Amino acid sequence: MILLSGGLDSATTLYIAREEGFSIHAISFRYGQQHAQELGSASRIAGAAGATDHVTISLDSRLFEGSALTGPAAVPENRSFDEMTEMIPTTYVPARNTVFLAMALSYAEVIGSRDIFIGVNAMDYSGYPDCRPEFVAAFQKLAEVATKDAVEGNPARIHAPLLNMTKAEIIRRGLELGLDYSLTHSCYNPDTEGRSCGRCDACILRLRGFRENGMRDPATYQSEMNNEL
Repeated sequence: MILLSGGLDSATTLYIAREEGFSIHAISFRYGQQHAQELGSASRIAGAAGATDHVTISLDSRLFEGSALTGPAAVPENRSFDEMTEMIPTTYVPARNTVFLAMALSYAEVIGSRDIFIGVNAMDYSGYPDCRPEFVAAFQKLAEVATKDAVEGNPARIHAPLLNMTKAEIIRRGLELGLDYSLTHSCYNPDTEGRSCGRCDACILRLRGFRENGMRDPATYQSEMNNEL
């Protein structure tokens, strides 16, 4: 079971799971995110990877109000890496990964899966509390007591293979596995044509990762000046 947003990290995680021999059952979520075009990317990635199935769950957007990703608040732009890690940004979505993992845990038990992959990482991240090792470890403990399978001795395992990788390392690994990053979408604030802004935290981290690999990002940006090496 792979949590697949359609972004760079989740796509790389999917390809890692596939390379390790797991059947690919992808799950995505429509939760009122203003950058909902990522769901189209998720569908394309699942198809390119030969996923066994891909389920998209629609959630009431009122569960996640108060975030710049789901409401009118401004998405932070042009922040330095230090600024990204010193406080929780307005793009934080309340308990998002907790909700998503809980639903994945349910669906995994339904289909007989014992392994749930999530693309969080604690190196190049934007200050989110649910991307830390402590969060992954805590949810693993929950998974070990929360289901019938767990009580019967077959708990689900939470895999976070990107947890201690930088964005450059993640991109390098995905390229080794044949991932076409032009299929992915990371931007929090794309324009009406779907072009990435190049200024939000997600774009800045992504662009830096490609530059550190000596590459241009295959995503389309509103200004290609953002994508210069």
